[in-house]
Amino acid sequence: MTGAVQQATSHRFRANLRNPFRLLVSAEPWVNWIFMILSFAVGLVWFIVLIVLIATGAGTSITLVGLPLLAGTLILWTYGARVERFRVNSLLGTRIQNPYRPLPDGSNWLRFKTRALDPYTWLDLLYLFLLFPIGLAEFIIAVTTVSFVGYTLTMPLTYRIGGGPDFITFHIDRLWEALLVALVGIPLLLLIPYIFVGVGRGHAWFARMLLGTNREAELSERVGALTESRSRMADASVSELRRIERDLHDGAQQRLVKLSMDLGLAREKLASDPQMAEQLIAEAHEESKRAMAEIRDLARGIHPAVLTDRGLDAAISALAGRSPVPVTVDVCLSERLPETIESTAYFIVAEALTNIARHSQATEACVILKREGDMLSIDVVDDGVGGADPARGSGLNGLRDRLAAFDGTLTVNSPEGGPTRVHAEMPCES
Repeated sequence: MTGAVQQATSHRFRANLRNPFRLLVSAEPWVNWIFMILSFAVGLVWFIVLIVLIATGAGTSITLVGLPLLAGTLILWTYGARVERFRVNSLLGTRIQNPYRPLPDGSNWLRFKTRALDPYTWLDLLYLFLLFPIGLAEFIIAVTTVSFVGYTLTMPLTYRIGGGPDFITFHIDRLWEALLVALVGIPLLLLIPYIFVGVGRGHAWFARMLLGTNREAELSERVGALTESRSRMADASVSELRRIERDLHDGAQQRLVKLSMDLGLAREKLASDPQMAEQLIAEAHEESKRAMAEIRDLARGIHPAVLTDRGLDAAISALAGRSPVPVTVDVCLSERLPETIESTAYFIVAEALTNIARHSQATEACVILKREGDMLSIDVVDDGVGGADPARGSGLNGLRDRLAAFDGTLTVNSPEGGPTRVHAEMPCES
């Protein structure tokens, strides 16, 4: 249903080209005509601005002024390309999205370097330069066609003005000649909407090529990223199974062995030394409670029962209640989410709260979950010392891989001195 709505929105101006009369009164050709007029003005402004800024920055690059000026120019034209995508999408009915690579966590220099090395940044510059000559051609077509057709259609009203006008190489000074010219203008009037539609759709194709993404390369990169993330998830699953086996062997299993031995000794002492047997039974009882607690904690780490029974709100509230750092929980969900989404969200919060307890030296934290459309947003914020770096720990990287399997993203903002904010987003369509 969502795809159908998006498709209808992206083609809201697309007219039926088979009926020239219907096309003449439809929105698409005249919206395209406005777009063609604007393209010349926008292209001229960008051509002048970019030529001046790039020439000035390149000429002063040996000073402290030139390089910052060039860097600022790069940022300026990327924002200009964003505005141009909006203009093309709004007036031509396309759906061109920002094609840039995601900016990494880290310093502003690292983020700028990533943007500068992105090939789509330079395709933006090429588009803005080419917009001037293309816009000039579109302006000439738009003005010339409308002026010429208007000139022919109004000939019966104006042919007496100025001693009679000329039409191409013919001098018009009689009414029947003017009416004949007006008749010629009627098919031209039916033709110009096709011209405007053709130019507009051609410009939309041109914008998609330079301002949009290469779908084949994007899908190939996406497949590679998913393959890599699934490989890391498989490795993480093997490690998790080994951890569970180790915890069972070193923890609950050892306690159960000791429990069995204590009960065996108590059975032997029951007749000869009832007091010792009672003491052994008491120790076995305490050992059984400790074993049950370890098994319960282990099961909670695999998949908590409260998550299955009562959902994310209750499960995360239980996590917050066990945290040594006071945690405020705000969960805004009107309905239960799919089980895999709930499980992933739970472990994201659990890992983040574990890191807060171990490393942050925080005095308080908050967890916010909310659904915005088809996206689940998760924020875990603390007032600790900051300095969290996903590159130095496997926990956050494991969460990032888990999210990648659902087309989700994880960002960590943790400057030195704090605060730290872990933000995750993932689709939650049921």
